[in-house]
Amino acid sequence: MQGIRVYSVVCAAICQAIFIGSIALGGEARAVELESSTISFKNANTTDTTNTTNQPPITVTLKSQGGPGQIPATRAYITAGTNKFAFLVPDEFKLAGCDPQKVTLMKYDGSCLINVRVIGSRPPADKPFDTTAARPLVFEEHRDATITSEFAMYAGGVGGPAFEINWGIGALTRASRVGFIPLRAGLVEFSVDSSPKNLGPSLGDFNYVLLTFRASDENGKLAATPISDQI
Repeated sequence: MQGIRVYSVVCAAICQAIFIGSIALGGEARAVELESSTISFKNANTTDTTNTTNQPPITVTLKSQGGPGQIPATRAYITAGTNKFAFLVPDEFKLAGCDPQKVTLMKYDGSCLINVRVIGSRPPADKPFDTTAARPLVFEEHRDATITSEFAMYAGGVGGPAFEINWGIGALTRASRVGFIPLRAGLVEFSVDSSPKNLGPSLGDFNYVLLTFRASDENGKLAATPISDQI
């Protein structure tokens, strides 16, 4: 039986900028192709006290799962300190992330990126966390963004504010759907990024991640339910 292949990568946040630039300029972006992979990220030094300061390093493992009565699928398991998350990876997507606090999946043809990022502690319960409160987070990441719509997004049974945006200039213009979910473990950002014409076709894969996302409970237990082939 062939042993499980394990890859460990530690990289700076600049890898993500190089990766996106490669797609935008027509370069060949390569995903990590593996049956089971582990990527460990170290925290970057930062003076930003809002997002990543004191956030634990993220570990990601992709596992192919299946069995009698189950649909074969690849599930991503994320560990951030004592917190655990899991979601099913859409078909034709592979792990391609290089960021201290973000997991990035890329479609084989390079047309779409799906990101899951732990950006900070959970917002205070005594203050509303709505689109008004979350809007600065959008402009913090994309200062040139134009918000085209605002709505609610759900993951792990929890709702939060979400946006569709356009950002970039000219031929490099990108379109994204991004949402901020206040989970017990912290504020988690979900986003999908593509060219404007590919955003609509990419939403099915993005919603697949949201619908299958699960977070551990206060005891650290993670219940990731297999998908029955009888559905």
